[in-house]
Amino acid sequence: MTTMANEVQQRTRVGWPRIVGTASAAAVAATVVWLLWSAAGGVDLEVKSGEGAQRIGIGAVIISSLVIGLAGGALLRWWQGRSERGTRRWTVLAVGIAVVSLITPTSALTVAAGLGLVSLHGVVAVVVITGLRRR
Repeated sequence: MTTMANEVQQRTRVGWPRIVGTASAAAVAATVVWLLWSAAGGVDLEVKSGEGAQRIGIGAVIISSLVIGLAGGALLRWWQGRSERGTRRWTVLAVGIAVVSLITPTSALTVAAGLGLVSLHGVVAVVVITGLRRR
């Protein structure tokens, strides 16, 4: 059996089962963090919203974590299929988005709420980025 030296190497892309699993893991991790801050810690996770305040509930935490994980995975999969450096570029973008997302907790009504929101953003970013990058 002979192989051709010019054989094109097929790019590997992250699979949908891993994307869905990572998004689900991010939602579970965010739920645990939310429960620790809200239920166990008694912190109201509220942010300024116009003239009033908006409470960050468990539903918003779960849905946003799932959407972020699925969207991030879909973008990674798309980029991997089009570029040899797709994973590296996606990682740089994902870390940048995670850092920029830390601006939003500055609108928290209390320091404790701000810390809780930072930890929510952080745990989702870590789970999504590491979960989708692993080989």
